[in-house]
Amino acid sequence: MKILHRYILVISLCSFSLSTALAQENQGIVVEEPLETRASDTLVDQNPTQKYGLRAGIDLSKILRTFLEDNYEGAAVVGDFRIKDRYYIAAEIGRETKSFDEAIFDAKIQGTYLKGGINYNAYNNWAGMSNLIYVGLHVGVSSFKTDLNQYTIYNPVTFFEPDVRTVSREYSGLNAIWGELQMGIQVEVLNNLYLGMNVQLKRMLSQKAPDDFTNLYAPGFNKITFDNVYGAGYGYSISYLLPIFKK
Repeated sequence: MKILHRYILVISLCSFSLSTALAQENQGIVVEEPLETRASDTLVDQNPTQKYGLRAGIDLSKILRTFLEDNYEGAAVVGDFRIKDRYYIAAEIGRETKSFDEAIFDAKIQGTYLKGGINYNAYNNWAGMSNLIYVGLHVGVSSFKTDLNQYTIYNPVTFFEPDVRTVSREYSGLNAIWGELQMGIQVEVLNNLYLGMNVQLKRMLSQKAPDDFTNLYAPGFNKITFDNVYGAGYGYSISYLLPIFKK
């Protein structure tokens, strides 16, 4: 039921963002007026300026997951800065805590992460609009620890009872580095206020794991599996643009 609620929320946000973008495009259509009327009107700037500045906000998906999932807590701040007409420097910093209560182990992972990279806006805006449909290449770095509370030793002989070991062991100083392809949208719903949504494809580059255990989860990367270096993620955000200059 929690997964269904999450999908409904993501679909609703995407539909709202697209409808807002279409509405803004319709508002950007200019109806040709007769030459006589045009000549008497006030002159219109034929070269409208574009806003450059810092856009900062929060990742709503992590806040919602904190309320919807019993074994997850997280928060993140996202932002970007426009450096050229279509290019943005983007960054994200956050923290996550993930608990695993499985049949063969009980563990808790907590830590922080930082992601940064370049986004390219492929969307051709109407005059005065600042929406984005972008693709970006990012690099992520995570630092975390794992608290192992209990584990079961595998025994193929089913005649004996399972060997369950209750421990209190902490593995600190763990880390992970990955590359990330991100695709998303940013829609200006009010003046300088944006709603965004993105999907992420990740590839693990390196990680430091415990000597006698394994990494189960890396904040910012998500779940780590034994035989797969790839991961995926998503996010939806609300952010505000602080214009610094126009050009």
